[in-house]
Parts: sequence; structure tokens; C-alpha cells
Amino acid sequence: MNTKTVLIACLLWFIGTDEAASQACNAIEISATMSVGLYGEEIAWSILDQDSAIVAGPFSGYVSGSISTTTLCIEAGCYLLHATDSYGDGWQGAVLILNDSEGASQTVQMEQAAFESFTPVDFGATCGCTNPDAVNFDPSATSDDMGCFVCEESPVYFELSTGTWASELSWLLLDSLGEAALSGTELWEDTPWEDNSTYTAWGCVASNCYTMLLLDSYGDGWQGAEMSISVPSDSGLTLIANGTVPVGDFEFTLSVPLNDGCPIYGCTEPQAWNYLPNANEDDGSCTRQADNVSLIGHWTDTTLPINGLNGRFSDVEGYAKDGREYALVGSTMGTHIIDISEGSAFEELFFLPGAYSGAVTHRDYHVDGDLLYAVCDQGSSTLQCFDLSGLPNAVSTVYDSDEWVRTAHNVFVDAITKKLYACSMARSEFSSPLLVLDVSDPSAPVELVNLDPWIPGCHDVFVHHDTVWVNGGGVVSVLEVVDEPALIGLIDEYPFQGGNHSGWWVPEDDLYVFADETHGSPLKVIDTSDLQDMQVLGLLSSETVPEAIAHNLMIRDGLVFVSYYHDGLQVFDINDPANPQKVAYYDTYEPDSHAGFAGAWGVHAALPSGRVLISDVQSGLFVLHPEPENIHFCPEQPPMWNGLEITSGGSWSTLVDDPVWETDIAWAWATPDETACIDCFGDFDNDGHRTTADLLLLLSDWSCTTGCSTDLNNNGWVDIADVLTFLALFGLPC
Repeated sequence: MNTKTVLIACLLWFIGTDEAASQACNAIEISATMSVGLYGEEIAWSILDQDSAIVAGPFSGYVSGSISTTTLCIEAGCYLLHATDSYGDGWQGAVLILNDSEGASQTVQMEQAAFESFTPVDFGATCGCTNPDAVNFDPSATSDDMGCFVCEESPVYFELSTGTWASELSWLLLDSLGEAALSGTELWEDTPWEDNSTYTAWGCVASNCYTMLLLDSYGDGWQGAEMSISVPSDSGLTLIANGTVPVGDFEFTLSVPLNDGCPIYGCTEPQAWNYLPNANEDDGSCTRQADNVSLIGHWTDTTLPINGLNGRFSDVEGYAKDGREYALVGSTMGTHIIDISEGSAFEELFFLPGAYSGAVTHRDYHVDGDLLYAVCDQGSSTLQCFDLSGLPNAVSTVYDSDEWVRTAHNVFVDAITKKLYACSMARSEFSSPLLVLDVSDPSAPVELVNLDPWIPGCHDVFVHHDTVWVNGGGVVSVLEVVDEPALIGLIDEYPFQGGNHSGWWVPEDDLYVFADETHGSPLKVIDTSDLQDMQVLGLLSSETVPEAIAHNLMIRDGLVFVSYYHDGLQVFDINDPANPQKVAYYDTYEPDSHAGFAGAWGVHAALPSGRVLISDVQSGLFVLHPEPENIHFCPEQPPMWNGLEITSGGSWSTLVDDPVWETDIAWAWATPDETACIDCFGDFDNDGHRTTADLLLLLSDWSCTTGCSTDLNNNGWVDIADVLTFLALFGLPC
């Protein structure tokens, strides 16, 4: 046989072999292409059937940075792709793409920090549970996916979404005797939970009334994790319980009713954010309650690093230009500018990095016209000034230097004098409780005076022209800063004295309201008509728990807006300073613990729209609209409210000429009501006598909270106190 004959024979054998190979796959032909990243020698994979037997593979021996393709022939069905990494740090960028002969494509990757993973794959089949007795039976499935769940008693579906520190989480399902019926480690077979992941599983328990105990081993809450419990129904799955361990706690209990008539514990107050419609027993967990305040929008950024208060955010300012409004929010990294205009999507337009960043607890701001001044009280920072006039298209940096201020706790710029006050400032060569700079040219500040000799300390400052109110050192100092500073007033003794924090002066009303950043210390309303003898007129408190703590505040048109830490936004009417009234609130902080410092930090209440901005340390920006309860008045005699006469149409407006605001503000809260013209106290039917008929009218208004004509003590609702007041008048003629 010559050479030519041999070559022809070999070629015919090769062709015949290739044809035989192509005809041998009577199932699904799969092209598996592996694109290898780093450490290709560590990775391997195989395909397993329902009995965990290998039907293809294992495949290994890959070269880093290479691409290789393997052809497989596999019967139609549902399988698991078993991926492994011998080092335990995942596939390091490797990607496996499976393309089958029917045109389907599936991609498999392996996450970092893992030795192995199992990924469901299907070839020429619709995978699902094919057992009609299973709770998750899928009638459309053509091949079983090995996920059927059969339960003779009560099937329960659990979903755990982790946040950070997932290793600290655990849970127990307890029966009515307190015995553990199921646990997380049992359900997921001791699989270590990873951060920011979701785990689901079916459990089977006896029909009973259960509680689920959620646990955190460190005691700082579940850090974004949440457990949800559902049961099968005709519509699929019905949620019966969900919850998390609040920030700062070790545990939380959920009711899991699997029987009719089980007690269902939860929040039963419809106005609460965590209202549970099917709850039949209140567990005292109601949070984020609101009264006369509506939520307009919310913004946050969970990618930011956490600060020492287990949060990401600090102060907030507002800015308005050309009919649009913006929120300026401080975070651990810098300053975020959010468009909060009517109809906006609350998007972040610009991020202005801080000179010092990473885990900053406190940034402070002041807006003067189109300029935003910013300071930071940690690390080696700077005094920053930004020009906002180009919004929404641009923001420019006017000044960013540590020449005059490296760190400061608080900053205030007087719009008239163009003096900047840096509270608790420091730079390389010295520190001062209060330094004054001339910012007539904001790009070139000039030092004017160091107020160190005149005040014991400075935590926060409020300035009106040349009058400077300094909170700090346990006292309130009042200075006049013109040429030579002069101490013109001092408050060093007052009720509930604590860590004097911040305040706001209303010169036209001779009132100063300030807060002590001390648990259980209410805000004080001070008469400032005589600066040498200032007296406390009234106290303001959220009236939630004795441990409540106020932080920052603003005053506008007789209303005090307070960021009240754990109690969110609190709004008080001080038109009668000796008898201030809480008229609205909005709780931004979900846990009901008042330990430490958490929740509402900054407040801004000077936007033209009337919207109020709250920065929550943990949750970010809340845009709110206060709607204090309507004041019902007799149309013939419009009352004075917030210092303004209400018109017969029930609306009022005013031009705010204080340069702090620089805007028109118009709100309409009052409504005319003929019943307000009653001349006889307690005579609700106007017959000239206080009789049983009047009592019945009062009782018909029981629990009324809005526009209550029978609210005799004017506390905002009708309750037993009003009944007792009426009974003292019962039978008396007018």
C-alpha cells in the first residue's frame, strides 16, 4: 500500500469518526466555554444529576487568562453545576458559559471567598417541582428540579435577607410552650450566612401558635437584615410575619400564627409605619408615627461608610433658586446635593467630597445667598465654600483651605455683616471656642477676632447682625461683636440644665429657644427683653419618654422645628411662650430605643414651599410637609395665629423680611367653622344650658383628634379629661 493510499484511508477514517461522534449525541449537545481569570489551576467544575452523581466532568487544569471550550452530550433534564476552588477564594473572575443545541445560554460564576457553589442548570427542560403532593408543585414543569417540599402538617416558607455582620444572626421558632420547633441552623444545615445575601427555605412544623425569636449575638441589631415568614395559599404565598432586630438590641420577637385564633402581636396603630393589619394584640412596637406631617420623599445612600454613631449622615441645609429646591446633606464622605423640587425623583445631582472623609460623624453647614459654607470637626479638614447659583447644572468651589479653619463644629454666616463664625475651631497653630472671619470676599477670608477670652466654650452659635448667641460650656452667652467684643448677656442657671447645645433667637418677639443635648432635658423658651435678667417662660418636650433628647432647631412664624434624635421631627407653637403646644411630629427613627444618639440630627425649615428637611443619622434625608391641625374659628372674628390675622377665607401669608430666610412663605391651615362661634363654654348645642344633650355630643366625639369642637382643654383630642371638665359645669346655665 503506497503513501497516497494510506493518507486517503486515514482521512476516510477521520471523517467517519467525526460523523459517528456527531450522530452519537441523541440528547442535548452543550458547548461549555470557560474564560479563565486568575489562578486557573485552582478551579474545577462538574455537572450533577438529581442523585448528586456526576454526569459530566470534573473539568480542571485551566490556565490563567485562557479560553477553552468543551463539548458535552447530556440528556434533557434539570441538573446542578458544582463549581469548586481549591484555595477557597472563588473563581477570581472566571466565567463559564453553557450554550446548548436548542439555542439556550446559561452563565455560571463563583463568588469570592468560597470553596464551592451549586448552581441549578437545565438542558431542554422546564425545571420545577413535579410532585403534585408538594406545596411548591409546578404543573408547567417537565423535569423535577429536586426542590419539592412535602409537608403533612403546616408548611412554612422562610426568607432571610442579610445586611452586614450576617455571622451574628440567628433565630428560633418557638411553640406555645416555649420549646424550639425549628432553628435557622437546622433549616439551612449550618450554612454560614454571608453579608448582603438572600436565603430561602421551606420548613414543616405542627399546626400551632408560634413565636419567632430573632437574635443578634453582638447586641447592635440586625444591620439591615430582615426575616419574612409566609404560608402557601390559593394565590401563592401569603406573608404572615416579618421583622428585624432593632439597632442596639440583642433580640426581637415575632408572632407566627399557624392556627385560627392565635394571638398576632404587632403594631395595631394604622398611622404607624410598621402597622400590621392582621395584628390583634399590640406589642408596643409602633414606630415612625406621624401627626399633621406628611412624607414627601426620602433619599439615602447605603454605600457610604458607617461613622461612630452607627450611621452615615449629619447636618442638612436647604437652598432654593429659580423655582427649584435642593437639600444639602452631610455624610461621612462629604456633601450631597439632592433635587427635591416638585415632581423630581429626589436624585443626587452633585457630590462634593470633604477634605477629610471616611467615617465623619459631624459636618455643619450654612447657606448665605448662593453660597454654601461647610466645616468638619474631625481629622485634618478645611473650611469649604461652594457657589450654588449654577444649579441644577453646576456647582463651583469658591474656597477650600485650612489656612484659617482646619476643623470646626459649627459655622454661621451673618447675611448683613458678612462675618463668619467658626465654633470650636482648630488649626495647626491654635484652637478657639469661636473665631470670626470676614467673608465679604468669600474666596479670601480675613481673620477679625478670636472670642476665646469672652466665652467659656462654644458648641453651637446663632448670629443676628452683630448679636451673637453662644451655646456651650453649660451656659448661654450673648455677645455684641462690632469693633471690640462685649458680653451683654448670660444664662448660667436654668431648669433641667445640661449639655447646652444649640438655640434660635427671634428678636422681634424677644424670645430665645435652646436645647440641652442631654437625655430627658426639655427645650427652654427664654424671655430676652432684658438681657441682664433673662427668664425661662416655658418648656418644650416631645413627651415620649423621659430619655428623649433634642438636638437642632429652627424657628419660623411662631413655630419651633426640632430634630429630636430618636423622636424625629417635633413641631411646637410658641405664640403663647408660657404655654407652648406640640402641633405636629414625624418619627424618622424606627427603633423605639432612646439610648445613645441616633435618629433625626439636622433640620431645615426655610424653603419657599413650606417643606421641612430632616437628616436622620441612620436613614438619610426626609422631606416632610407639616400640616398642623386646622384651627376652627368664627368667621366674624378672625383670630391671630402665628402673629398673623387669619382672613375670612381661612388663609394667610406673610413676607419674611429677616435676611436669614430671604423668601416669601405662605401656608393655609385655618378653616372657618360656625361652631366656633359658641359663646357658652361647654354648651355645644347653643341652647343656653349645659345638659345631657351636650354630654352626648361630647361622647360622640370621643377620640376625635382633628377639628374637635368638644375639646374643652384644647389638648388636641377628646378624652376623659374633657368629660371631667364638662361634668364640673353640668347643669349650670350660661
